[in-house]
Amino acid sequence: MGSFVDPLSEPEDLTPLAEEPTVLDAPSPGHVVLAEYIGGQNCPPCYGYASPDLKSLKNANSDEFVYISYLPASYGNIYTAQAGNVAPMNRISHLSSDGANSAPQAYFGDCAKSNSACMMSGAQTNGKTYDDFFSGVSGKSNNMDSTVNSYSMVISQTQSGTDATITVEASYSGGGTSDVRVIAAVTEDTCNSYPYADGSKAGHCWKKWLVDSTNSGPISMTLSSTPTSYSWTVPVSTVNGGMSNMLSVAWLQDDWSTGTARHNVLSATDSSMLPPIDVAIDSFTAESSDGYSGIIAGDQVDLTLSIKNIGADVYADGGTIEVFKVDGLTETSLGSTSVNTLAVGATQSYSTTWDSTGETIENNGDSRFRARITVVDSIGSNNVVDSTVNHDATPTSVRPVPDGSSTTIPRGGSLGFDMTALPNDSVDTLETMTPELEVKHSTDNSWDSSWVTIPVNTVGEGTNERYVATVVPPVSAGSGDYDIRSRWTDSRGQISDWLETNDAFELLNGLPTVLSSTDQGYSGVPTVKVDTLETVSMVGLIADAETPLNQLTVTSNSPNFVSWDASAMTMDVQFSNVDRDAQGNIRNQGIQVTMSDGEDQNDGTVFFSVIPNGAPSWSPIPTQTISEGGSVAVALTQYLSDTDNNGADVSESELASLDIHIVSITPENIVDVALTGQTINIDTLDDDVTGTIEIVLRSSDESQSTDSTLTVIVQNINDAPRFDMSALESLRLKVGESFTLDTSLYSSDVDDDDSNIFAQVTSSEPGAVTPIAIGVYTMTWQTEGPQLVQVSLSDPNGAVGQFSFTVNVIGDILLTWDEGNGGDMSLTYDTVDFETSPKMTVSYMGAETFSNTEVTWQICNTITGTCHSLGTVEEFGVQFDVVSVYPEGLRMGDEIKVDVIATDTSDFDYKSVKSFSLMASEPVIIDSDGDGVADSEDAFPEDPNETLDTDGDGVGDNADAFPEDASKSEVASGFSSSGDSLIMILGVIGLFLVAAVGLGLLFVARKNGAPEAVDWSKTVPAADHSANSMYGGAEHLFQQPVIQAPPVQQQAPPVQQGPPLPVGGLPPGWTMEQWAYYGQQYLDNGGKL
Repeated sequence: MGSFVDPLSEPEDLTPLAEEPTVLDAPSPGHVVLAEYIGGQNCPPCYGYASPDLKSLKNANSDEFVYISYLPASYGNIYTAQAGNVAPMNRISHLSSDGANSAPQAYFGDCAKSNSACMMSGAQTNGKTYDDFFSGVSGKSNNMDSTVNSYSMVISQTQSGTDATITVEASYSGGGTSDVRVIAAVTEDTCNSYPYADGSKAGHCWKKWLVDSTNSGPISMTLSSTPTSYSWTVPVSTVNGGMSNMLSVAWLQDDWSTGTARHNVLSATDSSMLPPIDVAIDSFTAESSDGYSGIIAGDQVDLTLSIKNIGADVYADGGTIEVFKVDGLTETSLGSTSVNTLAVGATQSYSTTWDSTGETIENNGDSRFRARITVVDSIGSNNVVDSTVNHDATPTSVRPVPDGSSTTIPRGGSLGFDMTALPNDSVDTLETMTPELEVKHSTDNSWDSSWVTIPVNTVGEGTNERYVATVVPPVSAGSGDYDIRSRWTDSRGQISDWLETNDAFELLNGLPTVLSSTDQGYSGVPTVKVDTLETVSMVGLIADAETPLNQLTVTSNSPNFVSWDASAMTMDVQFSNVDRDAQGNIRNQGIQVTMSDGEDQNDGTVFFSVIPNGAPSWSPIPTQTISEGGSVAVALTQYLSDTDNNGADVSESELASLDIHIVSITPENIVDVALTGQTINIDTLDDDVTGTIEIVLRSSDESQSTDSTLTVIVQNINDAPRFDMSALESLRLKVGESFTLDTSLYSSDVDDDDSNIFAQVTSSEPGAVTPIAIGVYTMTWQTEGPQLVQVSLSDPNGAVGQFSFTVNVIGDILLTWDEGNGGDMSLTYDTVDFETSPKMTVSYMGAETFSNTEVTWQICNTITGTCHSLGTVEEFGVQFDVVSVYPEGLRMGDEIKVDVIATDTSDFDYKSVKSFSLMASEPVIIDSDGDGVADSEDAFPEDPNETLDTDGDGVGDNADAFPEDASKSEVASGFSSSGDSLIMILGVIGLFLVAAVGLGLLFVARKNGAPEAVDWSKTVPAADHSANSMYGGAEHLFQQPVIQAPPVQQQAPPVQQGPPLPVGGLPPGWTMEQWAYYGQQYLDNGGKL
């Protein structure tokens, strides 16, 4: 189930339910069902759910479901004529009889408003609002009479001109007759007249009631098994959308009422439910016989149509197929044929030809043709089809428009004209038409197209599509105003009239000029000899854009001007002196000339280098152009000449020996100039300087010298902005520390104002770099490590520079321990033996200076898993004691851990990469002779038979008969004094007494059944060499046979070490060895360490 929408209130936003399994279409009730629906154009539940659900139900049950929609403008006022509430029917007042305004409402059968079993108020959002009513399930009813299947009815509609004939036919098969009332109406299949507020359209909306001839109510019929029919005629214009959008609806009731009384609905139908007997025009085309997209007068037009039986039955009622030429309201028959008998789906074709000779071809016009079939079927809307063929008219030229604001063309220039035309039909486009453009002087009558170039492709799109014709006047063309004319030829070769435009552009006259070093083609300053008549070519010195040099007139009032030879393009000059500056350098001299091309004149000055006779002379050196950062080398020999005092040319070797040096470089800060012999090398000082440089060169022979000027132009190449990262390359930040980067402090542009630099800064970590102002960013990282920062700088000319630098983001700097492979710190100590308190020193071996240092040590026991001792030292290099809380010092399982944290003078934090760990251990005991006595306590560490030397005489107590008398010792035989015999006898007696006591104790112990531990330190065993020595080597006395006790059948359990175990046994994770050592402490602390 979906959610329910109340019919009275505007719906709130609906949250769709979770997708449910697909539900099948509503089950068929087995008979036709009628529903009457009341909505509103402004009703959201109506257009959101109710109308779509009615359409869906109709589409799924087209032959069993009939509905009509009453659609007022507002659900707040449903009792309106627009909704069908008009006399005599007043259907809304009958259905919604309580006078309340609400929508949507749907009544199945002639249901009372209060009966929720057959009346639905509101809508559901699951697309199944009316399914249960239609099927009559889940407590809902379609409210149709039980005899519904005893009635049958159809309603058909056919068009006749501007009217439609609507016929209803019904019959009753239940036996006898049945008196019924037929309620019928004209509706719009798609409600074009009353669209919903969201733009969607309801279906089957009421437009007109079909009532009896007196307009008093619905017609009456007495039905039987023989069909009874009734017809109405209504204008097709009753509906919006023509005949194809007309849908007639009708149903049978046993009576009717405009009040609250309800009657049985016996059957229902609409015009879409007719048993289809329908012949339609399937296709109709009008096409040029020659395959053109349009026609011109005289073309033949092929007219071809096909009809088809699209009904459900064989069509055998005959009829006519006819084709007409349509002119306004006049139809002229072009041919006809009879309709054949057509099986279901069968087709019939017909074709004819029309000659367009005499047809008036109109701009953007067409010729219209109509195919009509006259047949007996139920649907007339598909019996007439029109088709047209386009007229192919002659195009019309549109006045060309200058491609820019200026209509003047300078000498050597050009002007574009945008050309468009009107094709005057739907056949041609600009791309299928060919433009022409011609020009002429406004005073001439001869048109010429040789100046004009028109590309084959258009430019622009849509309404801006055009051809661009370019007019390039030849240099020889006369100046003044020029006319243009244009015309177009379409794809059928039809040519438009010429469209003339007077004074479309002006061709300017080019003035003669004197060239300078910055002009293209400049030949340089010519050199002439003083007091010598010189003929100098003016090629490269005087020029006119459109007039050849030999057609110019050159005059001058200068005394140095002799004559002008136009045919030779030379000027004869003679200078009477050499002009020198204060330093004696030759300076150029000028002749002011007046130049005329016959139309205009201009003044200028031609400069000459006047040199003495016999002095080296220079021919003009061409201007050298290089790019910034570039270089050029010029061999100067080719521009040098020299004569001797008699005017004869010197030899090549003498010419090669001429000295050349640099007089001046202006300005001096752009290029570096060096001479190698007679070759000059020019290099720009750096990549960013530009400008024009004049280099004055001086050539000298043995007696004279002359100067020449070499012009060098260094062209600018736009450079990208630069970013100085030198101050940022060692940038270090702490994690979370902010740094403000003002890019303007590090950015520069040699070609533009630095303020015009646009900067963007990004980082490899999203969100780490944030703009706070134009070109200003804050940088903060939460992750330590190297962080890449990328800087992009662009200038107004589009040059972009990319730069990057790394910021070292630091959290804690790790200090390493020197454990044999080098490190930042070392730890020294004296011992880690059990029962000691070690002394330790931590030393720093690096170069940093620390403002704060903490060396922390702690003792943790790996057996108990607890830490019990801690201490801190606040500097490196200081010895400290590691003192356990236990008075005996280090114990078994103790581990010493040492950690370091520090802060340097730059406020960066350091810490040891790990703890330095030392385990407490047993003291190392060295027993060289393996006699069980440590060397440190063994007087004879290399002798396993001796341990003590009580009297210090160098003889071990075991071998010394007198271990406490340094003056006596055991000898090879006998004793060293007469008193020895008595002492030995007493010793033997004592030894026997001790042995007897020992045997007695042994006997008692075995008798008691369990041996006790014997403290052999209080006995004199046979292996005790000291005792042997004391009793004079009586080892054999202790090796007498003894009576052996009977074998013990079962060995006694080992003696438990440590305190008694708790009731639950060993604590979890403990061993007996740990219990022996720490058990008592565990018990004393209540089960804790």
